[in-house]
Amino acid sequence: MNFFSKHKSSLNLVFDIRDSSISVAAARFEKGKKPELVLCKNAVIEYNEASDYKKYLASMLKTLDALVIDMIKNLRKIGNVESIHQYLFFIGSPWSVSTTKLIKVLKDVPFEVNDALLGKIITSEEVSARKEIEQDLNEKNWAVLEEKIIQSKLNGYPVKKIFGRKITSLEVELFVSFTPHEIKNHISTFMDQKFGTHRMKYSNSSIIASYTFLKDFYPYKNNFLYIDIGSMVTDISIVRDGIIYGIASFPFGRKDVLKKALTATDMSEEIVLSYIHAKNDGHGDVLKQKDLEKSIVEGIDIWNEKLREAVGKICIDMNMPNYLFFMANSELAIYMIKKMSNVPSNESFTVLGMGMNIGSVSEGVLNSAITNAKTFVGELHIKMDLLFVDKMIH
Repeated sequence: MNFFSKHKSSLNLVFDIRDSSISVAAARFEKGKKPELVLCKNAVIEYNEASDYKKYLASMLKTLDALVIDMIKNLRKIGNVESIHQYLFFIGSPWSVSTTKLIKVLKDVPFEVNDALLGKIITSEEVSARKEIEQDLNEKNWAVLEEKIIQSKLNGYPVKKIFGRKITSLEVELFVSFTPHEIKNHISTFMDQKFGTHRMKYSNSSIIASYTFLKDFYPYKNNFLYIDIGSMVTDISIVRDGIIYGIASFPFGRKDVLKKALTATDMSEEIVLSYIHAKNDGHGDVLKQKDLEKSIVEGIDIWNEKLREAVGKICIDMNMPNYLFFMANSELAIYMIKKMSNVPSNESFTVLGMGMNIGSVSEGVLNSAITNAKTFVGELHIKMDLLFVDKMIH
């Protein structure tokens, strides 16, 4: 289903909200052409301590508002006079929570799927999912961000169109995401104030964009883990037989791995990151930096254990994929990929006893599919979002 408005040669704003920063891209989407990245801006969320949720949320929304204003000013500076046709939000952890539900309907008498039946099923599952999230997070202020049917089966066979046929069994995999009411309401109100209520607006979870990208760019991979390590949160998507089997996250990210090195060596973050960058480039003086390397590896080991624990809550050995896609969205992520890949020849990185083949989503792959993308370095998430939008429009 096409959720987006088709409009030739129009300018669109695409936002990507993460745990420690927000990015916004001005982009054009035309049929038969690559999406064009006109301008991209990023802003750091100043207060990003999850311990005080109200301050954290307020800082994120303040950052978002300032970024919108800054983007408008910069579009004018480069001489752009196009009006904004629509704006789209992709919301990641911890600002959204996603889950999948496998719905099965079996009847002795043939029945037909219609809007009323499907709507009733989806609403029931959303209520159930929201209750589970409220119990897990001890928060009761969640609104539906998006809902999508990822796969449908009629009488046991996958189909794209489920209406108008007599069947005895229906299977639907429902993907649903939630976000706090404050965020959903603020996004709508603030954007309407800046661009008018007639603008098209859509909100999605970051997970659906990454899942769609991986399925399109790596169609031969139907079973894999996708790992995205953020500043404070690591997100995991588990795909089995081409559909999202499970979603998990844990509160340990780049910031926590680096903290281990900063505490052990008394070095500044800038020096530690410079060392990691040098190591990624094949340099880095191991003899002089043994303590630093050891402390970084210790931080990564803690992260590995948390990864295994999170995955273990969803998978068992028999349904564990053996391929891991890693989002190479930082110097530390690249360093971690190399560490997990470069194990002794008779071993491999394992999760729940399963040896993992490791691949990465690099910026080069994304740049090849987007016009002018190389101009804006380090914006892997927003570029992935642009490809998702382009696919949905066309």
